Amino acid sequence: MKRNLPSISAILYKSKVLANGESPLMLRICYNGQRKYKSLGFSCSEKLWNPKKQEVRIGHPMALNMNTIINNEIDKARKYVLSLEGREEYSANSIIKAMAKVAPTQHTLFSLFQERIDYFAKIANKYNTATGYKTLLNTIKRFNDYEDIELFDITNKWLRDFELYLRTKYTDNSIRKFFDEFRALMNYAIEHEYIKESPLSNYKFSKELNCRTRKKALTLMEIHNLMQYYYDTYGWIGDKERPNLEKTKTHYWNKKFKPRGTTKLTPIDAEQFSLALFLCSYLFQGLALIDLAKLKRKDLKIVEVVNRKKWLEDAAENGTDYANSHKETTNYYEIYTRREKTKHPTHIVCEAELLIPYLNPLGSYIDGNEDEEELEEYLFPIYDKDNDDEYTKFKRMKYAIYLVNANLKRVAERAGINSDITFYSARHSYASNLYHADVPVGLIAQNMGRNPADIETYLKEFDRENIIDANEKALIMGQDGFMEKWHRAKRKDKIRQDNPKDELTDGKM
Repeated sequence: MKRNLPSISAILYKSKVLANGESPLMLRICYNGQRKYKSLGFSCSEKLWNPKKQEVRIGHPMALNMNTIINNEIDKARKYVLSLEGREEYSANSIIKAMAKVAPTQHTLFSLFQERIDYFAKIANKYNTATGYKTLLNTIKRFNDYEDIELFDITNKWLRDFELYLRTKYTDNSIRKFFDEFRALMNYAIEHEYIKESPLSNYKFSKELNCRTRKKALTLMEIHNLMQYYYDTYGWIGDKERPNLEKTKTHYWNKKFKPRGTTKLTPIDAEQFSLALFLCSYLFQGLALIDLAKLKRKDLKIVEVVNRKKWLEDAAENGTDYANSHKETTNYYEIYTRREKTKHPTHIVCEAELLIPYLNPLGSYIDGNEDEEELEEYLFPIYDKDNDDEYTKFKRMKYAIYLVNANLKRVAERAGINSDITFYSARHSYASNLYHADVPVGLIAQNMGRNPADIETYLKEFDRENIIDANEKALIMGQDGFMEKWHRAKRKDKIRQDNPKDELTDGKM
């Protein structure tokens, strides 16, 4: 004989009235004369409860989310009972006990945060994202006096109070970032049916956020001054001994990165290391620090590039055979990489000789004579190939950003530059200086790993020579006015050397 199934329903438990005048919502199991209850974790007023439909009335601000939780709990209980049919005996009490062992349908705000933090840190290996969520969670904990709340308790008033709290402690950019992360969290909760509607869907800030930041681009003159400061301090090949080096030296890897007693990976001091990285970023077409860090020596391919202008002039005057036998070539490093942030392929071409001062002290200058083991080394000593897991690389990058920015600030003061420099200034500066030199926006976008379609809908890919011509604009030697006067000065010097007597009689005729 087929037995009757338990009666499973949601009720407003009016026998208990809370301090706010509401009563708890309960899951009720009735079976074989037994009646047992399980709390659903939230409450409602009698006026806003519909007993026939077993749901919160639409007048409640969180009706959609609360009803989603109620329906999911009822479905879960029914599925559990059906799974037992024909297999074992059960009672209302055993059902409630089993339901208590099952993870609750609803999430608290803190548990939802922790779910996402664990996913990004332990599964997706996106430690920056995990850190962002952790920072926001800790901020919310301080705001909420470390008391956890249900997702349906995130009301418009709660969001407004949180916004006002943030305005007393953070910039508008930080507030925008916090709310963007919060919105992503709520969207995740909707996708997984933890809630039915985001509390942020209709939220508007009390006043507009001013997220416009001053661009930290350096002028061409300031970039040249930084290069000159580097040459004057560390020499043209980067090995000049710095006066009183021990007084200013900062060991830039602390002991948690390497075995005890080893505090850094190269013999150069932190200022030289930071400035070399910054200038390499500029010369590598504004490459971000995280993209520089992953480059290995094998990624730098040496290519010989013919001086096209001279070849064409020789060919026009003396024929192609003469031009071919008298052609001038220059060694360039050619790099094909993919940006970490956008996954966009990036093509970099940089004159090899320009990088000698910055790569030589790191032992990373490539001349084509390296063996396979040497080519597997990272170009810059940020990551360590012998300790290369994702979490270690994340921690190293985080420390490197702090170290480089702290040293760049000191470099700017010593080089007489008033601009507020961070590592990202190299990227801004490269783009700005090319733009003001009338380099096509499409080529700038391509050089920097941006999507050309976002800049110009119709754009033919530029070749190696175009990239070289563009990069010359980023250097003082590549400016027409500078080179014209430089050649004129050279000609005058040659005339003086060839005709020293003319110099003696000059002005006395």
